[in-house]
Amino acid sequence: MPAVSAVTPEPQITPSPPITSLSGWAGLDGDLGTYIGRETEKSLEAYRAQPNLIIEHGNHEEDTARGGYAHRQLFELIQNSADALAHVDGGRIEIRLTPTHLYCVDEGRPVDESGVQALMFSHSSSKRGTMEIGRFGLGFKSVLGVSDAPEFFSRAGSFRFARAQAVERLRQIAPNARHYPVLRLPEAIDVRSEARSDPILLAYANWATNIVRLPLKVEAYADLSRQMENFPPAFLLFVEHVSELNMRTAEQGWHSTLRLRRDQDLWILDKGDDRSRWKLFKAMHELSPVAQADRRSLDNASAVPLTWAVPIDDLSGIGRFWAFFPTVTASLLAGIVNAPWKTNEDRQNLLPSPYNDELIDAAATLVADALPQLATRDDPARHLDALPRRQEAWDAQHSIRLRKQLYAHLRNRALIPDQEGKLQRFEELFYPPRELTSDRDVPPALFMNWSAHPCRPPNWLHHSALTRNRLARMSIIGGDETANAKSRKTVSQWLEALVENADSKSMAVQASMAAIQVAVLIPNSIRTHVSCGAIVFTADGRWKAPDQDEVFLGGKYAAPRLNQVHPALAVDPGTVNALQELGVKRVSSSILLEGLAADLLETKEAKGYKEERWLEFWKLVRETDLQIASEIIRERIFWQNKLCVRTVAGLWRSFCHTLLPGCIVPADGSRDGAVAIDQRFHQANLDLLKSLGAVEKPQNGISLSAGHFGQFRRACRDKYKKQEDLPQTPQLDKLEFQPNATSSGPLDVLKDLSAQGKALYTDVLLSLSDTYKPWIMSHISRNIYPSMECASPAWEAIRKNGCVDTDD
Repeated sequence: MPAVSAVTPEPQITPSPPITSLSGWAGLDGDLGTYIGRETEKSLEAYRAQPNLIIEHGNHEEDTARGGYAHRQLFELIQNSADALAHVDGGRIEIRLTPTHLYCVDEGRPVDESGVQALMFSHSSSKRGTMEIGRFGLGFKSVLGVSDAPEFFSRAGSFRFARAQAVERLRQIAPNARHYPVLRLPEAIDVRSEARSDPILLAYANWATNIVRLPLKVEAYADLSRQMENFPPAFLLFVEHVSELNMRTAEQGWHSTLRLRRDQDLWILDKGDDRSRWKLFKAMHELSPVAQADRRSLDNASAVPLTWAVPIDDLSGIGRFWAFFPTVTASLLAGIVNAPWKTNEDRQNLLPSPYNDELIDAAATLVADALPQLATRDDPARHLDALPRRQEAWDAQHSIRLRKQLYAHLRNRALIPDQEGKLQRFEELFYPPRELTSDRDVPPALFMNWSAHPCRPPNWLHHSALTRNRLARMSIIGGDETANAKSRKTVSQWLEALVENADSKSMAVQASMAAIQVAVLIPNSIRTHVSCGAIVFTADGRWKAPDQDEVFLGGKYAAPRLNQVHPALAVDPGTVNALQELGVKRVSSSILLEGLAADLLETKEAKGYKEERWLEFWKLVRETDLQIASEIIRERIFWQNKLCVRTVAGLWRSFCHTLLPGCIVPADGSRDGAVAIDQRFHQANLDLLKSLGAVEKPQNGISLSAGHFGQFRRACRDKYKKQEDLPQTPQLDKLEFQPNATSSGPLDVLKDLSAQGKALYTDVLLSLSDTYKPWIMSHISRNIYPSMECASPAWEAIRKNGCVDTDD
């Protein structure tokens, strides 16, 4: 049995009252009792005339009781009571299960002759419209699976279908039948007589109109208990005239009460402490001639009711099609789509048919019209959760049709919430970048902070829609993949949208702060591959990207040539922290040195900058870490030719044309003062100069300056090309020196020295081993060319600019 949802004491059964307390209940001699007697005799006469009908009807009842209806007795009894209540002002239904009996009690219209006929015969129900639930008279036959003597007590008359008596009478006609029909031979009974021995029946008779009592087979109790446990409360949504459904068992003391009440536009469904809120959307669909021709047997109505019941507190579940009770066919839509579908006889499966197709199309229209009403102020994209997911291979054809028709209806409707929560058409809005909406690590605060800024443009998607499932459904609504792609914006466009409407300095500052705080929430894994756009408001009123090379935070160094953030941003701690995390740095000596180096060292040869620029440069070098300063200088090509140092003569000369004072050039400037580095001026820079290659005399293993290497290579290439017996003229840019060739040096300074300086320098070069090591030039891609030996760069420099005769 299910867990107890509400336990109530068993009602006290008083001693049987006198017969007069059942006034209003017809007896055996009533009109209905007389009718039942006549109908039973007619059935017996028919069986005598055609005994084979006994076999046919007996087998039919057996198939119904043991087939698709085998575990639906509770459904069938409750639906019959609901239909009875539909013709009065409404009321309650009560189900009571004891170890020996099941009672189904209602306050509906008493049974009449047509009702008896419907219970006796299949497909003879008087129900011809589409509003009633039960239709064929088949459902009641399911009770034979749990009872051999179902009884129907009604104020108009009472009767029993007793298997033992039916078999006894029919065996005389067809002694060898395997199964005998039971429901074709009702017998009138007296409610007063039965109530004397059944206090429960008597208690119900005091207020009820109809009472079904089923004396149970031994094994029936457990199955009926499960049916009560699993009974779907949502049934009440489609029988609003039923105000209450009570179910109880005497043995376990289990009691469940289902109530439905209306609260403005909501329906509240209570089951003890379990409460759910629903919205009901209804429509009457006028059937086309094609659908009318294909409608269910016995239907004669041209209009069909449709209901979409939506559990507004949970739109994530996969709903089903209902025919007042659940079918096994999923709709993929949230909630329940209820209609008088054309189903197989046990109403478990929707059948393929033009009638059902037309109802599904009508249901799609109903849902499309109703969908915006599920959106709320706090969650304006909430209605998107109700839509079907993407199609899967195993989906039923009915759910596929509903999904296709529904999305077709939605394509041009205003369904997508903008920043103000108003619903717009898909193409009227801009959408955040795909990188942010498809990454699981993106924090929700990213979009909430973006949406919280008052300067945000309204024509962007509301952040409530930025969930994986909602985005997927919006993509289907958008339909055209090209349109989807055009509506998607980049990260920079998304962030810049926060600042584009700032039309005053104060608004610009606030907008910039907001955009920066949003940008810093973007995960590093995404931010490192995209641009954040021009979202930083600068001191001079421009917009720059939060890039370490674009904009800087102020510091102790004056930097009028650099883009610095606006002072109002620089004093806000949160903004400063965010900028620093985005890579924006405070102005420092290394940053200023970087900018000045890019300016001064931009050509192959040193430019004639004014002295104050180089004085500023070397001042910044002294204030910068040696390793950082060295890297800033070395990363420029031709830096040896462009970097200027001050000499003893007070001139600014290229680094590669200078020497440290020593054995070649004196420190006092008495000779070669234009070549000797001023050690007093560069005292704090000497370690850096030495790390860059500054020397006082030639050494082995010196790297040539870029300018000197280029000249030497061109000369060797020209010499190579002039060789005789080459297979063909080579491409000059394919001729290179073998790697790891070394030279003595430096060599550029040799031509700048005085005669005495040249002699001293040449003597040292001639003493070094690398001066005599030839360099080998070869073709780097084709081995058909020979290698050529070239004199070392040092030897060539001596020959051109030295003070010795090298012709020997």
